[in-house]
Amino acid sequence: MRAVLYTGGKKPWAEMLGEHPWALLPVGGRPLLSYWLEICVDIGITDVQIILGRDAEYIELFCGNGEKWGLSINYSFIRAGDDPQTYLARDPSRWSDGLLYVGEAVFPRRCENFTREKLQILQQGYCVHHNERSAFFISREPETIDYFIRTGHCAEISRCVDSCGEKECCRTSEPCGIDFTLIRDITHYYQLNMDIVRNEMGRYLSSGYSTVDGASIGYNVVTPPSVTFTPPLAIGNDCRIGAISVIGPGAVISDHVLIDRQCEISDSIILSDTYVGRNLEIKGKIVAGNRIIDPEDGTCLEIEDPWLVAQTRPRNYMRDFLRAIFGWEFALLLVILQFLPFIFLYSIIRLFGLGRFVNRDSWGIDGARIKVAHFVSINPIPSFLLMIFYGTSLDRFPQFLSVLRGKLWLCGQVPKVANGDGIKEVNRYFPAVFSYSDAFVEIDKQMDALYYAHTRSLAADLRILRHALLNRLIEVETVSGAKILS
Repeated sequence: MRAVLYTGGKKPWAEMLGEHPWALLPVGGRPLLSYWLEICVDIGITDVQIILGRDAEYIELFCGNGEKWGLSINYSFIRAGDDPQTYLARDPSRWSDGLLYVGEAVFPRRCENFTREKLQILQQGYCVHHNERSAFFISREPETIDYFIRTGHCAEISRCVDSCGEKECCRTSEPCGIDFTLIRDITHYYQLNMDIVRNEMGRYLSSGYSTVDGASIGYNVVTPPSVTFTPPLAIGNDCRIGAISVIGPGAVISDHVLIDRQCEISDSIILSDTYVGRNLEIKGKIVAGNRIIDPEDGTCLEIEDPWLVAQTRPRNYMRDFLRAIFGWEFALLLVILQFLPFIFLYSIIRLFGLGRFVNRDSWGIDGARIKVAHFVSINPIPSFLLMIFYGTSLDRFPQFLSVLRGKLWLCGQVPKVANGDGIKEVNRYFPAVFSYSDAFVEIDKQMDALYYAHTRSLAADLRILRHALLNRLIEVETVSGAKILS
């Protein structure tokens, strides 16, 4: 038996939920597509064909070759507007040994009496219709499969359900233990998530997941001890939650989510690749990148301030290329302007023994071990000369030379001290001369690094540079003014 999963096409209710395809939207903290793949595993299907549409790269990135499920996954494309069953009709004999087909946003909702053994009943023939289209089909009978491919219907199957979308609860009388629920709008999508996380989460746990007192948490979820979890809740993989935050009850957090410190999340869905800013309280909402959606009426509010909510982004080589070109050119300009003042002032500082540069082993671009020069003041009470040296950023002059040599970015993250054999997540590490910690006070450096890795852009670099250089000059003026008054 083979499976064909259609992930293309548009779903009006999913359009406002961000850039990711509807098949990867979370239900109970996990992508909808993962539940389909689990059914394939439980039934014993190993050959899976995924039909791609818009945003195909997200599907391929999530599924890969299927190895993590023990499946063999291949991909195909069809043109926008084409019926996915035209793909099945290209080679009907290929499906003669059995076919599982998913063509709509159908969630396989497990009933109270669900067991994996009951899934074998599906292979006798099962079909779900929606608006005269097949949302789900499975059969091992060659005649039934042929009829389905030719007509798009499954009238010859005794277990054929017409899904009108009005069902709100799981029917425990389903012989296969599953009630196929069609997601029809934003309100229904939100309510389904809340029902799953509050009442049914234990029915969907797979290898690598655990549930404790109504809390389902994936892997690589980093939280400090001060975070308060209030079940029921579901958290996906690769998430970071800041200190003194309160998560739950009724929180559904998908993969790759960053939640800054002192946030309160309850009765809400936080979609993948979203940053939630500091001190925010979110209740009864869906958050998708910079969009906050009210599930009751579908209204959507787009937030322009990236420090409130923002869409995090995967690595973009063109964006990083532009940042690198700008950073190199600006660093060259600073070196030209600062060369003579640096030689003059640093010579005086060394002559009077006020300070010096020391090299620290750090991880540079692409995880290379480099020496980063840091200026160290000998006198704990800085003199006016040292303040000028600092305020004009002459203390970073050697680091500007590292930018020109391609060892540091101009703007990015604080370079990490080199220890061990290497650095993890090199593709999200951007060691730089200036960072958010130079531009703003009272910042969590670890959260700053994660935030920058996901939201970096040329505009963000300009913002860091402007604030960092301005803050240094303001400090010099403040100290100078204080000394004059005294």
